[in-house]
Amino acid sequence: MTAHGACPWVGLRPFGRDDEARFFGRSIETRAVAELWQRNRLTLLIGDSGVGKTSLLHAGLVPYLANNGARVVPVGDLNYRRTLPAPVITARGRTLFALLSSWQPTEEPSRSVGLTIAEFFRRKTATAPPGTSTLVAIDGAESVLRRSTAGKPEHRRFREELEVALRAFPEVHLLLSIRPDCVEEAGDLAGVLGETPVQYALPPLDRQSAIDALTRPLLGTHLQFDPGVPARLVDTLTVEHSTSGVALVEPALLQVLCAELWEGLRGGGTLSVIVERVLDDVDGMLAEFCTRTLFTLTTDHGLPTCEIGGWMRRAFTTSPDETSPCEARPAPQSDRPKDLTDTVVRAVEDRHLLKFCRLADGDGFQLQHPRLANALQRLGEAPTARPDPTAGDLLREAERAMSAGNLKLAEKYTRAVLAMTEREHSELHISARIILGDIAHMRADHEAAWQAYDNALAMELMADPRSPAVAYLFAAIARVRLLQGDTESALGSARSGRLITADETITLLELGQALWYVNRHQAAVKELNVVLERDPAHAEALRIRGEIYADWGKSQQALDDLANVAIAAPPSARAAYILAAGPHAPVSRREVEELREEGRQHGLVLMYLARSFRKRGERDFAAELAGEALQATNPRLSHHHRTQVERIARRQ
Repeated sequence: MTAHGACPWVGLRPFGRDDEARFFGRSIETRAVAELWQRNRLTLLIGDSGVGKTSLLHAGLVPYLANNGARVVPVGDLNYRRTLPAPVITARGRTLFALLSSWQPTEEPSRSVGLTIAEFFRRKTATAPPGTSTLVAIDGAESVLRRSTAGKPEHRRFREELEVALRAFPEVHLLLSIRPDCVEEAGDLAGVLGETPVQYALPPLDRQSAIDALTRPLLGTHLQFDPGVPARLVDTLTVEHSTSGVALVEPALLQVLCAELWEGLRGGGTLSVIVERVLDDVDGMLAEFCTRTLFTLTTDHGLPTCEIGGWMRRAFTTSPDETSPCEARPAPQSDRPKDLTDTVVRAVEDRHLLKFCRLADGDGFQLQHPRLANALQRLGEAPTARPDPTAGDLLREAERAMSAGNLKLAEKYTRAVLAMTEREHSELHISARIILGDIAHMRADHEAAWQAYDNALAMELMADPRSPAVAYLFAAIARVRLLQGDTESALGSARSGRLITADETITLLELGQALWYVNRHQAAVKELNVVLERDPAHAEALRIRGEIYADWGKSQQALDDLANVAIAAPPSARAAYILAAGPHAPVSRREVEELREEGRQHGLVLMYLARSFRKRGERDFAAELAGEALQATNPRLSHHHRTQVERIARRQ
């Protein structure tokens, strides 16, 4: 049978919440993990890239639990989202915004800006009957747990906020989906709860489950396999599991097989012909997959075409000869050329070619499937042509790179989208402009960020001048102008955004900050009070108002506001608190130096510290801090702040 209609298999992407009806082969795992999650405060779902953790969460666990009456929150993740421009996501960080907005996907994104994890838990548990657990999950939690990233201030604050919230709400049960190399770090999080986390290692599919995953999505379609064919297809991918001794199938490679079948059908072949071709040359099919994947990776990272494939052949396979075939073998993580950075190797892992393993002398990697050893020997053998990526495909790759923190790669894909849609004023083109602005903002290139957002705004105004996106872009431009020190332009943009009748929270925050920067403290507080009248716990409004009060000399009001956002507070809030606490409040020089380092380019952080130490009588140190504040660029000081700091620098 030939193809018509939609593909019955999901292909190479994870299953989503809407794919529940075609998610098969994981019923045992779904019930097992659901029971652990409901009974324990912290559950670790452990598995390699491509084993199906994300699919199990979205299409298996959450619908299963919801259908059985459990209080389960949509799956959280830490991925980049372009729902709001980066400058208005708040000073507390992209990671926190990503998690909170993924936990409430149907809410306006602005609702996540002023939310803390503890406040989210409070709202979710407030209406629950006594003794009822609320189930929350974080998929891909290794990105904030790995020791290589654990020292980032944003990740450190994120973990602190999560820990405090978990201690405060014992009825919340957390599931962390992680890779095997992060189990120890996840255990550290469990230590704050005084409990040992339960672990569930998600295995590959057993033979019958793999057959179900291959065949049951075809029910109700015009496609069907000949008897015995699904078992033969699955048997080509089975491998004996190292610990259980059971023959298992890697889900990622089963998806590769399904994608191969569908591409063949789309090309006009019949299912029986495509199956026979796959069965006749599984290694060739896998070689085509490896060739396409490695070509993408080497292009993405600016490496020679054979660099990654050659390393994988040398490190993870034995050389074939007349008497012995090529076989897979593990290798230490450090066994690689210097050009293959951690970022590159993680990208290879993310594309399901490698997986983590423990070796006698340390951590290592091995091939995702032993049959990839033969496939690697055949790289470049007449790869099957694939359709060119669409602008939508490229935009998703840009978002994926943003999630991984690879701004260079994200920019490459974003500019490709712009080139492909340059004659359009489409949603894709506008989204690409916004991503380009986010990239520039994260690089502290304020002029480039302003240009990108301004271009996106012009297009949005042509499309729908009253849309929330227009208000958000005005707010982003206002924030960027404040970072540049152009307070009058910032105030104009903030006022323009205030005219849009969409959700006002974001525009009120930006208008309040712009008024503050032009030395209109009372008017600024008035705008923030509007936000706080609607939501007294709005963390961002409290932070901004607290900093305004500290700058204004209203110490008690500042302390009251800033105390409410003390958990995981960003550097500016902590420095403002030191200023408001007065010269006799205890503060260690180590804390000051940490703030100084984290806020090295943050004019307000350095200004608060300079003013605080002038009050303490340490004029020389205050002058040193003031000099740094005058040189800071992210943000630059406003005119009236510069006037204050210049006096301190002159020891006046």
